[in-house]
Amino acid sequence: MKTIQLLSVLLIGCILSSHANADQQLFYLASLQDKTVVVSAVNEKTGALEEKHKITLPGNLGPMAFSPDRKLIYAAQTNAGDLPAVVSTLQRQPDGSLKLLKTAKINSRAPYIQVDKSGKFLLAAHYGPGEVTMYRIVDGLCTDEMLDLHKTEKTAHCIEVDPSGKFVFVPHTAPNKVYQYTLDPTAGKLVPNKRPFAKGPDEDHLYHQPRHITHHAALKMAFTSNERGGGISSWKFNGRKGTLKLVETLSTLPPNYEGTSAAADIHITPNGQFAYVSNRDVTKRPEGTAMKDTLAAVSIEPETGKMKIVGHYPTGHHPRSFCIDLTGNFLFAAGQRSSNLYAYRINQKTGALEHLKTYPSGGTPIWVMCGWQKP
Repeated sequence: MKTIQLLSVLLIGCILSSHANADQQLFYLASLQDKTVVVSAVNEKTGALEEKHKITLPGNLGPMAFSPDRKLIYAAQTNAGDLPAVVSTLQRQPDGSLKLLKTAKINSRAPYIQVDKSGKFLLAAHYGPGEVTMYRIVDGLCTDEMLDLHKTEKTAHCIEVDPSGKFVFVPHTAPNKVYQYTLDPTAGKLVPNKRPFAKGPDEDHLYHQPRHITHHAALKMAFTSNERGGGISSWKFNGRKGTLKLVETLSTLPPNYEGTSAAADIHITPNGQFAYVSNRDVTKRPEGTAMKDTLAAVSIEPETGKMKIVGHYPTGHHPRSFCIDLTGNFLFAAGQRSSNLYAYRINQKTGALEHLKTYPSGGTPIWVMCGWQKP
């Protein structure tokens, strides 16, 4: 088992190395207030960002997702003219800029979107009404043809596909659940699992309510950020049944933290060694008092997936979205309420974060992600 996991990590490293040698890495930042997506080049030696392009879209920006071949980006928006919620299809140009190809209406505001492994379906979680939807993608273009809709519970916050592409998971914060589906590509439907949801951590933890979910590259495990109080959970993933079983839960808050905090995003380094969770300080602090938002670093034991808190690192206010670059060397976190972007170097041995630079990011940075681009 140990040999298989080691080979998996080495294979991931080889793939990343081949990309780094041939392609340029670009960083994408979506601004809710400015209605823009800014494209920056990432210096793979220093982690420095250099703004290259900017595109203005019809509505207020929200989550984004790549197509499986990374040639397209899908951007969810609200208040696009007369339409309350839309998804735009953007084509990545050879010079790194983005071209708007199509904008399609969707059911309601989506705090998270994802594309299935075939590139034929766009999946969306709808927070307010508590819904999960699936839209048809034709020749890469997201359409307004809704193929499926599931009424779940309010606060559907994220939707992700497992590495096989067969199963879909939707964390819901308020009911403290992760809904579980099988994706039927022939029917274009999401089929509820026999166990329709996995229950989140015991509420006595005070760091429950799964918000975002990500799967490990080598282990049969998934990890969630837990919004209420700030936490992380590990889950055993049954790749045959498409189900999750809760394993371990830790607080992601600094020791002796005073105030109220809500975890948001979660990402794992490409080699699977470290996970990071963003902690948003939502305390009503006296005017002029510094906020205490942090990024928590968590080590993942390579054989068992057991977690250990590595450290906590200050970041911009209200870090709703962050991403790890595709080499696994840098992390970029957007302060939604401070309108800035923190860049860090990841210590490859310990997982500690070294703050490199803070960038202004325009009005309300809402989503960030990295992707390779052919030069």
